[in-house]
Amino acid sequence: MKIETRLPIATISLLLLSLSLSLSACTPAVKVREETMMEAHVKTITPERRAAIMARIEKEARGISTGSGAPNKAFVFFDPHCSYCSDLWRATHSVENQVDFVWVPVSVFGEESAAMGAVILESANPAAIMSANEESMRLSENPLAITSVPTEAALSTVESNTALMHALDPAAPIQSVPLMYYRSAKGQIEVIPGALDAGALKSALKLE
Repeated sequence: MKIETRLPIATISLLLLSLSLSLSACTPAVKVREETMMEAHVKTITPERRAAIMARIEKEARGISTGSGAPNKAFVFFDPHCSYCSDLWRATHSVENQVDFVWVPVSVFGEESAAMGAVILESANPAAIMSANEESMRLSENPLAITSVPTEAALSTVESNTALMHALDPAAPIQSVPLMYYRSAKGQIEVIPGALDAGALKSALKLE
């Protein structure tokens, strides 16, 4: 006798869902298909809209520059508690002599993220604090312990950055970090959601 085993539809759905997981960005909730949706959405942003978005970022975003002053410029919205942001941070080291990166702290994960972002912004050596935080995230998946109380002004800046990130592209299917806006020396503007490794980043930025 041939016995057929049929899995319940709900079980099949869960299995398919687990196979589709490919997280490359941080959000307050677990992401499944949203990254693919975001990548598809980015392709629909017109050059004119990209130019308007970039102009607003250059005017309103407040972050720390870790590049060499190169004519290629990238603004990266990041949350200090986001492990994918840490991955991107390390990947950018391979091209930081070609791109001037400005890291714009936002609060996706709440008050603790805002506090760390504020501490980074007002540090005497913000790049060093950020580097220590990202290294802590890499080693333990925990952010650096805060040893000082951030000022209200710095906290307000992180809040403004967060509001700006959401306002730049209200049609986006999901708001996640890291989120990079890049202008090449030739004026081409790219929107790059999620973390990339060094090779993929160089390709996305069209660097030789």
